[in-house]
Amino acid sequence: MLKRFASIIVAATLAFSGLAFTTGEQAEAASGTFAYSKVNGLNIRTAPSLNSKVTTTMNKGQRYTYLGKVGSFYKINYKGTHRYISASSTFTYLKAATATATKVTTSSASSARTKLVAESKKYLGTPYRYGGTTTSGFDCSGYTGHVYKKAINKSIPRDSRSQYANSKKVSKSAIQAGDLVFFSHNGRTIQHVGMALSKTQMINSETGGVKYASFTSGYWAPRYVGAGTYL
Repeated sequence: MLKRFASIIVAATLAFSGLAFTTGEQAEAASGTFAYSKVNGLNIRTAPSLNSKVTTTMNKGQRYTYLGKVGSFYKINYKGTHRYISASSTFTYLKAATATATKVTTSSASSARTKLVAESKKYLGTPYRYGGTTTSGFDCSGYTGHVYKKAINKSIPRDSRSQYANSKKVSKSAIQAGDLVFFSHNGRTIQHVGMALSKTQMINSETGGVKYASFTSGYWAPRYVGAGTYL
């Protein structure tokens, strides 16, 4: 009786939140099955159709809770709503969460962060160059993209606005080394990005070249918008 009552409460809670999970979807979510992307820029759609609206994209290694298959699409829980991604093995795969997998992922992320920090510091003093993506000169997003590619062979979007839009958002209190921090000069659009080294310090390419800077005090603090990660 208690188990049944708990199930009713869970179903009611989900329905109230706008998810309206079916019994089958509850089972999928409870099993910890995730849909992963094999590529960067995989479309996330509002319906299981190539003609449906694309709301955003996901990059290689990103995952969302799998809720079942609809035709040639996987249904996923995207920020509390039903969304759909291709079920083609060329672009996606399913994997159940396990304690071992979680441990490996955590260890891998830690290793990636160490590599990112080490790589980022190699370019201290490299001059700032608008549109620059090489060691001859970097703009802000050219620098973060270069570091990610060289350190962990991960391609991220070219400009700061896209890097923010496609990243997994991180609260300010949860920022770790290797995460990206984003800023706006006009308070409306993302216009600058740096890579966090701690919860207060970043390394970035700005006027004067690649240098350390605080994002919790000084010039960048009032311009901070948010943080995101690709790890």
